[in-house]
Amino acid sequence: MRTAICERRPLVLMGLVQLLSTQTSCEVVFTSTEGLPAAGDRSAFDVLVVGESLADGIPGTPGAEVVVVRADATAEEVLRAVSEAAGERAGSATLSPREQEVLRFIALGMTHGQVARRIGISHHTVDTYVKRVRSKFSVGNKAELTRIALGLAPL
Repeated sequence: MRTAICERRPLVLMGLVQLLSTQTSCEVVFTSTEGLPAAGDRSAFDVLVVGESLADGIPGTPGAEVVVVRADATAEEVLRAVSEAAGERAGSATLSPREQEVLRFIALGMTHGQVARRIGISHHTVDTYVKRVRSKFSVGNKAELTRIALGLAPL
């Protein structure tokens, strides 16, 4: 998910970049301490993360979901809000209950074979579910799958 981050405080901006780059599948493609990107530039990203001080009067952002970060927001709250915005943006990236179940077990470190035995399906079916999740979210590795699983409700 292509992400832009706008925050007046440089250290907070650096923290948001680090948080989203390491804890989500977001690719930070724009940052600014000066203000918001020009309206025409907003189609270059999917999620716009904005510090509360810049949030007043945000014009419509066609092509991007907006996440406003309060000054007292925790890392978990920011991650949850960005995950929800990314999910809304993805549209078709909704997971079936079985895909969610498989993803949670993969995120716990289980192999495909272990997941298959645990929930009573074949190894190939687990492979299929994982391929579907990867396709829906355009992710390639287990770390990215785990980041997606973090946004799901617990088992």
